[in-house]
Amino acid sequence: MNYVFIWIQWSGKWTQARLLQENYDFKLFESGWALREIAAEDSELGRSVWSIIDAWNHVSPAVIEDILKDILKNKLNGKSWIFDGFVRNVWNKQTADNVLWDYTVVLFELSEQKAKARLLGRMYNPSTGETFMAWVQKDPNTGEDLIQRADDVEEAIIKRINLYTDLALPLLEQYRKQWNLIEVNADQSIDKVFKELTEKLWLKK
Repeated sequence: MNYVFIWIQWSGKWTQARLLQENYDFKLFESGWALREIAAEDSELGRSVWSIIDAWNHVSPAVIEDILKDILKNKLNGKSWIFDGFVRNVWNKQTADNVLWDYTVVLFELSEQKAKARLLGRMYNPSTGETFMAWVQKDPNTGEDLIQRADDVEEAIIKRINLYTDLALPLLEQYRKQWNLIEVNADQSIDKVFKELTEKLWLKK
């Protein structure tokens, strides 16, 4: 079974995906990582993705679908995948339905107010793209200094959250009707979120 993690930035999706990877051997898909990895390949798809990244263009639905097909054909290796934040709008869902077909959506429930507070406080490593909580000043993995993202200001954050929710909320209703949605309370400690998540996914050590 593959899983699609969904909801607002900083609701803990990536943290929980990493924990599942470490404890249950899942493979992770995150769009930025996937694009960089495929762009490094000496293939027609790799060259196509590289030209898009190099030109700073938005990735089209067709290219995303090609990337997912490439992963499912060449990289699954019998493992389950977690797709972090992939389904954000109607065409994302259409792509997931066409390519993944057998997947469950996990909603990390967090209020817009809590998401905004977390985003205003987060720190960022421009070299790796990884983000950290407000009190972390240096990347624990690289030792590099962290900064705040230029777009992590209240006006921009509210705009991003509103755009996301406007597009995502109708999708959630579709998934509920399809009985294809698991809801997890993301407004609790990391350990408690992980416990609830593994229980609802019926995962055992």
